[in-house]
Amino acid sequence: MKILIVNTCSYKRNGITTVIINFFRAMDKTDLQIDFVATNQNTDAWFKEEVSKSGSQFYTLDRSTKHLIRYIRQLYNIMRHYDVVHAHGNSGTLAIEMLAAKKANVKLRIAHSHSTTCTSKIADQLLKPVLYRCCNGRLACGKDAGTWLFGKRTFEVINNGIDSKKYAFNADIRESIRKKLSLNQEKVIGHVGGFFEAKNHVFLIQLFEKIYLQDKSYKLLLIGDGERKEEVEYIVEKKGLKEAVMFIGSVPNVNEYLNAMDLIVMPSLYEGIPLTLIEEQANGLPCIVSDGITKEVDKTGLVQFLSLNDDSQVWIDVIRKTINSKNRERVSLDAIKSIQSSGYDIQNQANKLKNYYLIGK
Repeated sequence: MKILIVNTCSYKRNGITTVIINFFRAMDKTDLQIDFVATNQNTDAWFKEEVSKSGSQFYTLDRSTKHLIRYIRQLYNIMRHYDVVHAHGNSGTLAIEMLAAKKANVKLRIAHSHSTTCTSKIADQLLKPVLYRCCNGRLACGKDAGTWLFGKRTFEVINNGIDSKKYAFNADIRESIRKKLSLNQEKVIGHVGGFFEAKNHVFLIQLFEKIYLQDKSYKLLLIGDGERKEEVEYIVEKKGLKEAVMFIGSVPNVNEYLNAMDLIVMPSLYEGIPLTLIEEQANGLPCIVSDGITKEVDKTGLVQFLSLNDDSQVWIDVIRKTINSKNRERVSLDAIKSIQSSGYDIQNQANKLKNYYLIGK
């Protein structure tokens, strides 16, 4: 069976790419040929290198509005040779990939929803009817994400599985990473995510500024890259917070850095089910998040939801109350058990996805 994966975002260290590569690594690829389409030039070398070493074909196309007709034509020519097309995204614009797949007579045409809203609302509404006519496989990372994209139509939830043991708290790694970052007894607030509008970094910086003015023992650790990183760095410098805010960038060993943190703050404007929050819970980290994130993400009782409309002092009080949690190792072990029993084990979900490919809708 030949399967073509299309990522309508970039193949970089972001949520959708992490989900895709996790499934690729865990899936039994016996009798499967899994190939990939990039919809822009912004592919990280590590991704292309890894899938290519496994024998996958990698196609780089241009999905920009300017070249959309050419993109659809190229997709059609590629898709004619596949049994399954699995396109990942968060809006009705997935209709573009599904239309090409239907024209190419692909048997199983899967649209996979990863969020609960999108930025291109007009295009989303215009293209959803086309999406519904052309896709015959509907997947989502959670119930809210599925309802957002598919409405009342039936869909299957494939959880964003993780190798939970990889994220177990490790005191030795904590000591090593904190030493590397010149951290002693500081309280470390962490955030893992790309620097994009939805992640709401400006809110996070403004919140941290107030915390830091009240207590200089706090540090903020930011992992990720993205189009708004320079803007956030400028805000940090302008506020005089350079000594307190650490920009780590995009790293392959996020699991190790989580050990150095004491608490996660994630004030996103909207999300599907962020894979990072599942990983952070596995590490035993308490997570303070916005109510723009679906409550489906709390698998352990470690997640607290606050409104972005709440006064900043409400957030500060909850952070201060929560950050001194004890028995991290025990909390992590219990969290991993909860995550596994909730269906978030990557091997289990990879088997479920393969079965979906084989049996179809």
